[in-house]
Amino acid sequence: MMATDSTTSQPLPIGIRIETTRELLDALRVGTDLMGADLTKAILSRGLFDNAKMPKACFYRGTLHSVSFRNADLRMANLRRVDIERAVFAGADLRGANLSMAVGDYATFCQAKLDKASLQGGRFNGATFDHASLIATKLTDCNFFESSFQGVNLQRANLAQTSLVSVNLSAADLRQSNLCEANLSGADLNGIQIEGADFSKARMSEEQRFSLIDRASGTNELTGNATLDTLREAGTTKPRR
Repeated sequence: MMATDSTTSQPLPIGIRIETTRELLDALRVGTDLMGADLTKAILSRGLFDNAKMPKACFYRGTLHSVSFRNADLRMANLRRVDIERAVFAGADLRGANLSMAVGDYATFCQAKLDKASLQGGRFNGATFDHASLIATKLTDCNFFESSFQGVNLQRANLAQTSLVSVNLSAADLRQSNLCEANLSGADLNGIQIEGADFSKARMSEEQRFSLIDRASGTNELTGNATLDTLREAGTTKPRR
């Protein structure tokens, strides 16, 4: 188990220290064990680290603008407060990773594994999560304006108080998810699965609400609220002119 600094509540790194793109590339080239590597505040912008194996690595407050971690192993990694704007994590394994308070505008997470990860408080405007897995992921207080979640598995995900304005959620699986007080204004909800989802006080248009009511079923296992009841009480927003 990773040690914790009681003054910052951040996991203490357990591996080697790396600060630059060149140092990381050299370490990857020679096969250095990067499990738990310390990349706190490292500047890695535009680096290509595809297929890197870095479980439990600490990137806290790092600058990873436009990096590529395609198909990388970043399980349980600490990416809290990291700049990952326009970064590519397509196919990466980020299960259990901490991306809370990260800035990930226009980042790509297509087909990535983010089960049980935390993106709480993050900003991911224009990001792409198509066909990714976010089962039981914490997405509270996030901003996903105009992002794409097409075909994403969001079963049991916590999306409470999250902005999903103009987001593409078509064919997403939202069964047993928590959307309490989420803002769904302008979101594409075509083909989504909502059995057991909780929409209490969620904001959406009347058209959106009625389309979901027609296929609402089930009860949320965590809140105990029936999906149909939460949709009947959901808040509405005026359509844009």
